[in-house]
Amino acid sequence: MYPLDLESHLLALIRSGQTNNVLLAQELARGMRVDLLHLLQPYQPLLWQSDAPVLEDYVALFTSASLDFSYQNYEQLPVGFQDLQRVQQLDLSNNRFTSVDPLLFELNSLTTLNLNKNKLTQLPADLTPWQFLQSIHLADNQFQQLPKGLAALTAVTVVDLSRNRLKSLPSFVQQWQKLVSLFLVRNSLYYLPEEIGHWQQLEWLDLSYNQLQELPESLGQLKSLRRLDLTDNPIEHLPDSVGQLTQLEELIVHNVPLSQRERRRLEQLLPHAKIKVNFDYLF
Repeated sequence: MYPLDLESHLLALIRSGQTNNVLLAQELARGMRVDLLHLLQPYQPLLWQSDAPVLEDYVALFTSASLDFSYQNYEQLPVGFQDLQRVQQLDLSNNRFTSVDPLLFELNSLTTLNLNKNKLTQLPADLTPWQFLQSIHLADNQFQQLPKGLAALTAVTVVDLSRNRLKSLPSFVQQWQKLVSLFLVRNSLYYLPEEIGHWQQLEWLDLSYNQLQELPESLGQLKSLRRLDLTDNPIEHLPDSVGQLTQLEELIVHNVPLSQRERRRLEQLLPHAKIKVNFDYLF
């Protein structure tokens, strides 16, 4: 066994990823007769793509900005995950998480998190460690309500909550004022709050395959909206405020029970937009 302070020092040098530090760690290890690969062995489960990892593999792991741990059957994160401090884009999709592992909150550089296709039903009430996340993907989970902790994600620009069991959105979604793209495909939404009008930077809103019968008047406040997908919703009438969507390029109303009169009305309100019915342009 080696002194803990020596082990910690060597590991810190390697985790830094700096060439000079790694060379120093190798030199110190030779002088102290320390087996660096043995010292790094607890991190080996994180190198699932390599059967016999070498030092360079570990250095790459600690310094990578993008890591893919999808399809690993994880129910919790492996020991040492919190030391991946350089990661910015993290893919944990297609695993078996039923809750968020606290180790995720220790990744201070994280900007994109993919938790698609897990078994999540809830998130922690306090998500302030994720306040700088720019993109979060939570599709194909088991949320019945939007977790309150998501209100803390004030920097988020992309949110994917498709294929869950959501019935409505709470008013705290107004906190997502930097939102650019929101995907809510195949939920059970029947209600959107007026607070969606705070999404002044939103460009893409996908509400397809839900149960919406009406949209709030505040829809017209989405001044940056370019694409609105309402496919397969029982909407018969859109609010007059839709005419304020001057940047709208595409309105998709496939399998939406709009009357011919309503379609003509939309043509007049949105002369600049392509309106797609049955995946074909109205004009």
